Amino acid sequence: MKGLGTVNIIGGGIGGLTTALALKTLGIKYNLFERNSEITYENVGLGISANIFPILEEWNILKETKKLGAEIQSFHFVDKELKYISSFKLPSPALSVNRKLFYQLLNERLDKEKIYLNSAKFSYDFPENDIVISAEGINSQTRQTIYPTLELRDSNQILWRGISEIRLDEKFKNAYHDFVGSNLRFAIIHTGGDYYSWYVVKEKNDCENVSLDKAILKTLFKDYHPIVNAVIDKSENVYFSKLLDINPKERKNLDWFSDKKLMIGDAIHPSTPNMANGACLAMEDAYLLANLLANDDLTLQEIYETFQKKRTKKVDNVVFQSWWFGKLSHQKNKTIEYFVKLGMAMTPKFLFDKIYSNVLVETKVDRPTTKTTNYS
Repeated sequence: MKGLGTVNIIGGGIGGLTTALALKTLGIKYNLFERNSEITYENVGLGISANIFPILEEWNILKETKKLGAEIQSFHFVDKELKYISSFKLPSPALSVNRKLFYQLLNERLDKEKIYLNSAKFSYDFPENDIVISAEGINSQTRQTIYPTLELRDSNQILWRGISEIRLDEKFKNAYHDFVGSNLRFAIIHTGGDYYSWYVVKEKNDCENVSLDKAILKTLFKDYHPIVNAVIDKSENVYFSKLLDINPKERKNLDWFSDKKLMIGDAIHPSTPNMANGACLAMEDAYLLANLLANDDLTLQEIYETFQKKRTKKVDNVVFQSWWFGKLSHQKNKTIEYFVKLGMAMTPKFLFDKIYSNVLVETKVDRPTTKTTNYS
């Protein structure tokens, strides 16, 4: 875009940091505003699918990112006794990394003088002609200002997670194990060396008090294979959050932008973490947006319209699949649970690959001065 000026980014999460890095890579001026006193995140896992690798390579951080975790080559559904229901080799290996370390890597690659900490900016704090990118996350004030009636959707599920240093059998290396049973889910994901990220997903009970006490959390899994509580016990910290998103139908006819303000990532299309792809969606947003802003043949209006058009189909597919997979995996009825497990056991690899392929859809960038580059 000709006469672009400086791009103002609100939020120092994955979306904000990678947008800043994408802009820096293309020589576009930016400022990043973070409300907290530092750029950091909880010590938890982060999944990065293979279609993001060429983007990280273009940002010159792929090699360093791979050092932060492990390559995930296989996915396993197991029951609570660790009996294998079904196993799949991923069509394209993914990465499982420490999210806190990934934030540090991104922060190190940015210009310190362009990052403003302790700066709780809102979209209306900027002059009318300034470009503002809302990467504020699921509680985006920009979204709430533009669409005050657009509500978050509560899955009625809660999430605990952490990272543990523990020696496990070789079968856990470079693998993702998803325990399903008794209306609970527990996952163990190799995150490099003897480190494993893990999470618990449970339906909410309005009568219970949510606790971060490992001893209390472990009582949920007293009937599970001992490895589950061993992993929880070895975690230095436990973190908790609710599982929320926005129903794609509710924002179907809504613009992701208003005047010179644009919402990206969880600010406009949050998803539950069942597909482990929320951060990847934000990084794709950042990559595509930066390349569109670098196109001198487009106006800002055209950039925003093109951005939304190119992202909507994939984003909606991932949000939809993630929501329903999370619901399917939690069954109070034992008969329904039996048939869900039977369905998992009978799922052919081609169907698993088709489901997984929704997270591997290309992020296309059209550059008028060079040949079109497709990333997949």
